[in-house]
Amino acid sequence: CLFLNKVDTLKSTIMKKKEEQLQISLDRVKLQKHVYELCRIQKLTINEVRKKTGLGMGTIYRYLHTFEEENPKLVEQMKKQGPNIIPEDYKKLQEEVLRLKCELKRERLRADFYEEMVAFGKEVYGIDLKKAGTK
Repeated sequence: CLFLNKVDTLKSTIMKKKEEQLQISLDRVKLQKHVYELCRIQKLTINEVRKKTGLGMGTIYRYLHTFEEENPKLVEQMKKQGPNIIPEDYKKLQEEVLRLKCELKRERLRADFYEEMVAFGKEVYGIDLKKAGTK
């Protein structure tokens, strides 16, 4: 009975170590994916990735190479998906749309004014300004 208890304890210890090793491997793969996403999808420089992750340049290059070799389907899917849009990006896009709408409104007003000016010139002076410049 004492022997069986030691065997069970040994099995339990081995299982715990395997679980720890598996968790470490899983964390490493997640970090590799994160590094790949930062470099290849978000287009950050190696120095920016170094500052964000605290990893060295050699480690980053190794992670990129390893991730691309071991996960070709995931790499292809990530490239197709592109960068994730964060709320800050969305806000910037909304501001740009608003700015472009204002520019469009101003240009339409300018075009309408030009049309009115041409029509007024034709009425008052009898000159067709649209044709006056071409020969």
